[in-house]
Amino acid sequence: MLAASGRFPEAAGHALEAAHWADEAGQGPTLGAWARHQLGGFLLRQGRFAEAAEVLESALPDLTAETHGDGAIVQTQWWLGDCHTQLGEHREAAERRLQAAEIARHWPDQRDHAMLAHLAAEALGRADLPAEADRAYARAGDLWRELGDTPGLVRSLRARAWLAAGGEAGLDAGRELMAEAARECSAAADAAADDDARARLIVELGHTHRQFGELVARSVDDGADAETTQAAFEEALRHLTEAIAAFASLGAGALGSRTAAELAAGWLEADLGRPDEASARARAVLAAYEDANAETAEARRAEADRLLEVLATRQQR
Repeated sequence: MLAASGRFPEAAGHALEAAHWADEAGQGPTLGAWARHQLGGFLLRQGRFAEAAEVLESALPDLTAETHGDGAIVQTQWWLGDCHTQLGEHREAAERRLQAAEIARHWPDQRDHAMLAHLAAEALGRADLPAEADRAYARAGDLWRELGDTPGLVRSLRARAWLAAGGEAGLDAGRELMAEAARECSAAADAAADDDARARLIVELGHTHRQFGELVARSVDDGADAETTQAAFEEALRHLTEAIAAFASLGAGALGSRTAAELAAGWLEADLGRPDEASARARAVLAAYEDANAETAEARRAEADRLLEVLATRQQR
């Protein structure tokens, strides 16, 4: 009850006391392990990551499928992965999540398996293990596809695209994966059963096109010649234009995403030597947030103003 109402410090105190009395009664491996499992979760929710990891590590050897259920073991591993992530220990986080995924793969519902594989892939990427990350994302993608979860599938494809473009596979492989992600989004949006589902898929489509544009634009090396740079920026701009159109079709609900893509396109227009087009994009963003005071509005207006200042400075040269 305490945890359900967000009173995690009090809940942690009760769990600690329960673990103590279980140990005193000689039930440390049974009730004590369960209490320590819960205590670790409560500490994690308070942001006490190192303490939570220590408690969860102490509970794990005593947790058994027969006594506590394999769900408790998976949850403990999952929480340990979260602790390691917060502590910057990404290789350890990946290891815990993969161990949990190995158990969850035997469950009838494969959603936890897919999520754990995806989280493991993210940790492997942060640990600078791109090949392992790609395999984990591919595993997660297959599971998302089997589950009919297009957003999960698309996110795994986008992540693999970034890994490919930044590694030995290169930009062309990254392009193929981003294009596949866009196709999956479009097909699922066309087949969506209701407007809400379609809107969520259109949002993913917009993010996919925006990331596609960023992927191509960032592929340009500092020493690239003018022709190569222009070709890449033109391609990136086309993808950003697609992103803007996708977000615009959703109206005010996607304004933040649309204006972010609009500004990204504006910077590309500026780098392509098109000050009028870049200025028009910046002013469109300012107009969109003319009467808004939220944090996103302030950030967008500030960036739009910076773009206009850069354009003015360049024209004075």
